[in-house]
Amino acid sequence: MGRDVLVALLAFAGAALLAVWLYGRLLRPLPRGLFRVVVPGRGEGEDLEQAIRAVAWLKSLGLLNCTLVIADVDLTDGGRQLALHLADRWPGVVLWPARELNRLIEP
Repeated sequence: MGRDVLVALLAFAGAALLAVWLYGRLLRPLPRGLFRVVVPGRGEGEDLEQAIRAVAWLKSLGLLNCTLVIADVDLTDGGRQLALHLADRWPGVVLWPARELNRLIEP
């Protein structure tokens, strides 16, 4: 009896996950260039790779179709090198000076 309940719950969870995924596929993709994800780069860039991996994962699922901008707020030389390496490694990632972010949205 407990096994039947567990199977039913797993089947329901799977169906719910499939429904959410299909709904996301229905609403996407937003046209490329419509928006950008901006990640502030500070210090040695400790959290940059994790943030880029998270956005890359969403892009791989087809839930995002955008450019990821690493805003150089106050990156050190080592942090800037890491950001440049990540921009080379991942498609759709750019390093941009934070003081010039307004140029990204100007027509």
